[in-house]
Amino acid sequence: MGDGRAMARTGVARMFASDASANAAAAAATAKTTGDEDAGADAGDARLGSRTLDASSSSGVMDVRWNISETQGKGVDATIAVYGIDGERRGEVTLPGRIFDAPLRVDIAHRVVRWQRARAQSGLHKTKSRGEVSGTTRKARPQKGQGRARVGNLKAPQMRGGGTAHGPVVRSHEHNLPKKVRRLGLKVALSAKAAEGKIIVVDTFAGLEPKTRAMKDLLERLTGDVGLAAGGVYHSSLIVDGEFEEGDEDAIESEAVAPNALVRLSSRNLPHVQVLPQIGLNVYSILKHRSLILTRGGLEQLISRLDAPINR
Repeated sequence: MGDGRAMARTGVARMFASDASANAAAAAATAKTTGDEDAGADAGDARLGSRTLDASSSSGVMDVRWNISETQGKGVDATIAVYGIDGERRGEVTLPGRIFDAPLRVDIAHRVVRWQRARAQSGLHKTKSRGEVSGTTRKARPQKGQGRARVGNLKAPQMRGGGTAHGPVVRSHEHNLPKKVRRLGLKVALSAKAAEGKIIVVDTFAGLEPKTRAMKDLLERLTGDVGLAAGGVYHSSLIVDGEFEEGDEDAIESEAVAPNALVRLSSRNLPHVQVLPQIGLNVYSILKHRSLILTRGGLEQLISRLDAPINR
């Protein structure tokens, strides 16, 4: 989490540095054409990058906290605001402490992430053994009489073109992890985002224009500069909605298209934005992105799922 904050600050600094360079070039051109010495001085100030980051205006609607509170992990409920896609406040919602204020167990998060990545590994690596390579099985030369070493067939591992000894085979890298640990890892990841103040609850995405520009403007209003990925160009956000409904992309103009379909259409060209249903919310995706955006319906379904008993 500390590396993520450092990367975010670096990205914002780079973005403002490029803005300062552009301002310096413009001011220098003004000084050259008008002969105004004050403009030249302004250009020098711009080269120094005198523009500073105002935390209150760069975090969007998020209440970002750079230091974790000492009371974190006590299971205390928190009340946060609910916003519309226009950035206006639409009410409040309670984040239950049993889910969003769990102790930050780094070891649990590490175990769950390793389990996820192991399940995602294809395991299709394969080499041919001496019984699978193409070649003759006859004896290469007589056993005795030539004063040379004993040699069998030419498909042995030590021979050129022979098989590989003890090479990788097609297998699954998956390993078992108790369901209690998986659920605890999800609570730890959600609690980490809540402790940093990087959880945003949106009322609904209905009315969102299915365009990349509309989604980019929405993320700018909600997450500001703090939600930018490394490089300070694109926003890094995980958007979680309720159960996805089937929508027809050819009928975008009609009201039959589900709001989550509009979100997927408008965000698919943004490299660091991922849209998931709440049933697919996972630890790796939460920790990978800078901000977590939940719809009100998705939050309610997520709380119900995490409060339900674990199926044995």
